[in-house]
Amino acid sequence: MRNWLLLPLWLLGACQSLGPDYNGEESGYRLTLHQTVRIPPGKARIYIQNGRVVGTGFDSYQASCSLEVRHLGERAQRIEPDTFVVNRIQQFFEEVASSGWAPARLAGLGLAGAAVDGGPSMIYRGWHFWLHSRRQPNVLRLSCRGVFADPWEADPPTFDEIAAALGDVATLAHAGGKLAPGKLETGSPPQ
Repeated sequence: MRNWLLLPLWLLGACQSLGPDYNGEESGYRLTLHQTVRIPPGKARIYIQNGRVVGTGFDSYQASCSLEVRHLGERAQRIEPDTFVVNRIQQFFEEVASSGWAPARLAGLGLAGAAVDGGPSMIYRGWHFWLHSRRQPNVLRLSCRGVFADPWEADPPTFDEIAAALGDVATLAHAGGKLAPGKLETGSPPQ
């Protein structure tokens, strides 16, 4: 019951970014893509996990990242090796849609048909790293998510988990010096 009381407060806090919002300014981070990545026709992202491109799906119980583009293409799109400036860092959460199935309710008997607690859906928490490259303006962002969990147990991935997910495909690193306009706050990927 205690978790239910904390959930509304957590959800209010989750709507705001815990890291700074640079709004197009320099964050100090760079994403270096080391190999060509292909996004299938009609898709806007490709997933990276355990140091390799895994396609349009991923293992929900390990940290993963996705490279995303602004526009869908009728043909496969290529993201070429490049160094992207991270100009915004934003925390997010994704709720996984329920199946829409609802158990039958019978007078005086509670729920019938299955053991469903009616609790909140499980979620992913993660980081959006908004990207900029003059050579490849269609590349939107790198989104990295932690493991699939109940809202009160879900955590965004750490910097080390992001590095492990990206492996040799890409490197997310701080360019050195202080972050401007301020430091990343608690809960943000460490430097």
